[in-house]
Amino acid sequence: MTNLEKMLVTLDPRDENDHAPALLAPRPPTLNGKTLGLLSNNKPHSEELLRMIAAIIKEMYDIKGTIECNKGSHQWPASSEVLNKFAAECDVAIHATAE
Repeated sequence: MTNLEKMLVTLDPRDENDHAPALLAPRPPTLNGKTLGLLSNNKPHSEELLRMIAAIIKEMYDIKGTIECNKGSHQWPASSEVLNKFAAECDVAIHATAE
């Protein structure tokens, strides 16, 4: 076996472009009275995970309500329609992936 055959090659899947730092969305001072958006990516158990997180939040805060949406695929971003709906109807949103 040659030295070349013994080499370990690793690949870095990260984007090589230099992106500006991401900004965090403004956080409300409390979740009391807020509508919580739950956005699933359609992976197994992602909706269950989101519901469990919402249940914990509801124990801690007086949530106005929840809106659930499944974006249909973990491979693609949520559609503009889904994102606009969330922006219009939700005060805060949680996105989850699970397996």
